[in-house]
Amino acid sequence: MSTRRLPATHAARLGRSRQSPSGDRSASRRTADGLLGGAASDVALQLAISKGGLGIELARPVLLECLHVTDIASALPGLRFPVDVTGGVSRFRHRRGELQRLQLELPVRNLETWLAPRLRGILGTRTPEVSVGSEAAAATICLFDRARAEEEPLRRPTVLAFELHVLPENDDLAFVIDGARGSELPGPATALAIACVETAFAGAAHRDGAMFVLRRAAETCVRAILPEAGARVPSLVEVRWASIASHGDTWILNAARGAMTAGPTPAALRARETARMLKEADDALVRGSLLDARTKYIEALERAPRNPEIAMRVVDIDARAGGRAEAALAMLAESRAETARTGTTLGELLAETGDVEAAIASLERTGEMDPAAAVGASAFEFAARLSRDPIDAAGWLDRALARTPRSTSARWLRVVRRLQLGRLEDALADAEYLEALVPGVPGRHAVWVHAGRAWHAAGLGARAGPIYERALRYVPDEPRALAGLGVALISGGQEMRGTMLLSRAAQIAESRGEPTAYILLDLGKAIAEALDDLPAAIARVASIPMQAPEAPFARGLEGRWRARLGDLAGAALAFARVRELGASLPAGSEDERAQPIAAFLVEGAEMERSRKGDPLAAQRHLAVALRLRPHDPRIREAYREVGDIIARGIREETQLEELATQHTPLPRVDLALSSENYSVEDAAKATRVEELTRRLQASPGDDRTAEELIALLETLGRGHELLALVSARLEDASQEQREALAPRARAALDRLACEAESAGHGDEAALYRQAIERL
Repeated sequence: MSTRRLPATHAARLGRSRQSPSGDRSASRRTADGLLGGAASDVALQLAISKGGLGIELARPVLLECLHVTDIASALPGLRFPVDVTGGVSRFRHRRGELQRLQLELPVRNLETWLAPRLRGILGTRTPEVSVGSEAAAATICLFDRARAEEEPLRRPTVLAFELHVLPENDDLAFVIDGARGSELPGPATALAIACVETAFAGAAHRDGAMFVLRRAAETCVRAILPEAGARVPSLVEVRWASIASHGDTWILNAARGAMTAGPTPAALRARETARMLKEADDALVRGSLLDARTKYIEALERAPRNPEIAMRVVDIDARAGGRAEAALAMLAESRAETARTGTTLGELLAETGDVEAAIASLERTGEMDPAAAVGASAFEFAARLSRDPIDAAGWLDRALARTPRSTSARWLRVVRRLQLGRLEDALADAEYLEALVPGVPGRHAVWVHAGRAWHAAGLGARAGPIYERALRYVPDEPRALAGLGVALISGGQEMRGTMLLSRAAQIAESRGEPTAYILLDLGKAIAEALDDLPAAIARVASIPMQAPEAPFARGLEGRWRARLGDLAGAALAFARVRELGASLPAGSEDERAQPIAAFLVEGAEMERSRKGDPLAAQRHLAVALRLRPHDPRIREAYREVGDIIARGIREETQLEELATQHTPLPRVDLALSSENYSVEDAAKATRVEELTRRLQASPGDDRTAEELIALLETLGRGHELLALVSARLEDASQEQREALAPRARAALDRLACEAESAGHGDEAALYRQAIERL
């Protein structure tokens, strides 16, 4: 059919508030402002003349936010030829036509750019990186929070991915969230995905659980353009979405008058049915009521057994709760969801149960199959972290970076692994790539400071100098880089210059009010080891406050150096402070400070035993060290040796009467264990004994503390300490208290007598029996 077009141009912007020919803005127009509240490009309309009559259509495509409106065509019914078309569009735009067709194009890259700033705050404080994968009537949307990786290079990235299916319903468009997943997320994946879509629609779509419905979507687009171009909005009766297709990286949506509504894809239908079934549960999830949401998911799973999507939402909640790995894995197995898109959740659960091989296999499958590149890269990166072999780990990281070359966490981890393998040039190339990724002087400076630390951690301190020099090219007086260069120079044999740089770095940091503890620690080491000036070194590390992260290292070095100078009292005080810091950590702590604290305590214990002749103080140090590292054979052996020394010393005391009758306000309680079969629990109880002893020394009349201490000594079988304590309490006790304490003293003496008889010390056992008779 031949058509003759007569152009007429009218520039328009969506943000104008002037009256349009169609009168006041309707609810649909307000919806358009909410969803498409930006600016349209210049709008050009033209007349279209054909055998069927006269109409108005776009003369050229219109850019509306991220959307290209490529075709709007309406017919003007009631006009008969011949008709005067002089004046073009302006003569007919007051007439209300009938929309014949509408075509929209949505390029993926436009959508990514448009979404990113609007989704700020979903995963973190900064704008996330957004990637969108196009499918037929669906999209895979992925958010990646790079800010976290920039601040802490070796931490796993935060990634969220989900599928968004589009279902046409006459003039409406329904959007359904499916398969939400990710890694290191701040909340349940489905709740975050719902927040993303809700933020993008800006209130323009009605939400039902995980489904959003954009009412009269075709009319929304038309009202966003034609009124501002001076044309009346045509009637959209019987206009339906005829097709939604993906061509390359662009979605093409067509609506036409009298057309049949496009059929949804099977995946979209399944997602819609699941969303309808889970509406109440998803609403509870969005409200943050995880327990209520889980209950409703379980109820839905009973109605739709083995539904992998429902199972994954339950598993997502359980995985975040912790301690439910076995139950979560059982649910996945029962629902046959092992092959579903689980992000890194399945691998994390398997790793939690100790099945590292199965975890790596699961992560490999996710890395290869997940359509969201950032999720796949995160899976490969996690596999690298689980791998104990640096060569295997480097291979996993190669695969991660093949999927997302801009992943800073994976690249930093590859720097570390390559340094472990001695591939220094390759590691340097990765650092240079990271430098190129970061815009601005501060960011690039930080890259080389982190790189220098990586070289140091790999034992390549002498080669870290050029790395820190690169950092100083960007910021010449930055304390971290100056300190790093100073340590590198000292490692390379330039002690004087390196020490001067460390001193300068400390002065600059102090003048700026920045932390100086890490610099003072390195400066103290340099002065002690390179310049052999222990007093000056002690002064430097002693100035590091106890609340600083470097405090355990500072107090430990202070104790070591004071012991070298012969200041045993000062060394004992420094090691005691190390013990206090170690006691504040939980048993078997994974804190990176636990290992060096335990090593310093072993060193302090050796000093107390061999140089001060105080095995009880040595045992106090070793009890805390054993609590931190219960499986360390060196600590266990040292603890056993000190216990034997204390036991031998006690057996050599032959004057039991003096021990039983001596007036001792509070006995000197040690941490010895009467049996070699001690445990970590026993060490914890021994630490509690020391704490109660100090408390009772401060308040001798505290009967409650005394009762707890007596009970602990009985539990540990430490008869000598128990006898001394009870005897001291008996002397000042009332008659009622004596009646309660005397049986405990007799029981302690009886235990000691039995031990002496078992050891073949008959005379000692007889003394114990005589003391029992006197009580």
